[in-house]
Amino acid sequence: MLIFFAGFLSVSFARDAPMQALALDGATVIDADQGKLLPARCVRIEGDRIVAVTKAGSRRCMRDAQVLDLAGRYLMPGLIDMHAHLTLGPVEIRRERGRMLMAAEADDEIAEHNANRLVAFGVTTIRNPGGDLDAAARYKMRHVRGELIGPESFDAGKVINNADMRGLAAGVTTPDEIRSQVADQAAAGADWIKLYTGLSPELLQAGIDAAHQHRLPAIAHLDRIAWPDALEMGLDSIVHLMPISPNLLDEQARKAWRAGARPGTFAFFEWWEHFDPDGAEADRLIESFEIHRPVFDATLVAFHAAYVQDLDNIYKEDSRHLAHPRLLANWEDGFTFTVGWQSDDFQRARSVWPKVQRMAKRLYSTNARLTIGTDVGNPWIAPGISMHREMSLLTEAGVPIKRVLAAATVDAAEALGAGDRLGRIKQGYEADLVVLDANPFDDIANTQAIHAVLLDGRWLDATELSKLSNLSKEGE
Repeated sequence: MLIFFAGFLSVSFARDAPMQALALDGATVIDADQGKLLPARCVRIEGDRIVAVTKAGSRRCMRDAQVLDLAGRYLMPGLIDMHAHLTLGPVEIRRERGRMLMAAEADDEIAEHNANRLVAFGVTTIRNPGGDLDAAARYKMRHVRGELIGPESFDAGKVINNADMRGLAAGVTTPDEIRSQVADQAAAGADWIKLYTGLSPELLQAGIDAAHQHRLPAIAHLDRIAWPDALEMGLDSIVHLMPISPNLLDEQARKAWRAGARPGTFAFFEWWEHFDPDGAEADRLIESFEIHRPVFDATLVAFHAAYVQDLDNIYKEDSRHLAHPRLLANWEDGFTFTVGWQSDDFQRARSVWPKVQRMAKRLYSTNARLTIGTDVGNPWIAPGISMHREMSLLTEAGVPIKRVLAAATVDAAEALGAGDRLGRIKQGYEADLVVLDANPFDDIANTQAIHAVLLDGRWLDATELSKLSNLSKEGE
């Protein structure tokens, strides 16, 4: 387990420093592809690559290498968080030129803080599904130079919506504007294009088409537009298990919801009160996942944290230990998803949680490209530990552990288009690995029993991981 302590430490490593070959000998290997354990192996690492996977004790594997005896331990691929806003700063309301505006600007210090803690909990790769591409480029440069320890990042630019939000969202009103915004993001190095809830069907279609013209996949966070309709348009990826479209309710339920619906995030539970996760519209949603196979991350942790925000809970405890102080202060000041909720609203939200769980189980039983995401950067989602919270929530919902482990590793790597180098313990693959002291197939909580992490072939032991998880920043 990671121990929390205060103190200042600057951690980095030079990527061009020569490294002796490593031989990880005797660990039981987790085969995420097949959902099973492989007998004890010797994994040889040279530089940042796995160059051989042989039987334990192999002389060929251990020749001229630093041998690490991992007998009794478990070796799994590094975890991949598909929804981590790495560089996102706090949400702030400012007055400029006589008017109020909302901003969530990028912060390089917060990015490094998050990056350290992600690695400390075994997350070696992320998808940043919306943010400042200049900040993402700065992070990537520092990462390549070895100036910080953090995961590899695949990045979307600002989310494209019907209104601006400084640092996070670019507002568009016409198809030409959305095409121009997509072109600018593609030229700036975006790996994905993120489309948002305020877009009309016409603008959503224009955004998807523009992304594809630039050979980029399109992600969307949707509410008014039903997921099956967006998938018919060619959408590649959906985020958040919150499909709160009136078009996913039958006529009677739709009328009942609209009669009492309140604006904003009250829909996070009010919609679910009228939705049947085993009804015809849920079946339509499942069928669309089977046909179109979107990349999907549920981010259950983000919504569960909101549903219990009126209580003392593990998410607040996590955040007080692991969130950057500026983000933590922002959430404690009330910049959360539950602004305006009263005690009865929280009770109603918790009452629909079994429906959310049921829908998660059904979706994660499809052949869609299912992954794990946390929404790091948003309220009460602490970097690193939230990946493990998400995996536990999915298993509590009834998703098999082997499905969860695949979603967190090999399936996410495939979804990123990096399945030929990430997500497996295999010759030629990058040496992003996690060493565990217990078998995660016995209990998904064992993914937290981290003995060491290998990041680009660099061995980070428990002492180094503790330092990373508790790296103090100015003001802590």
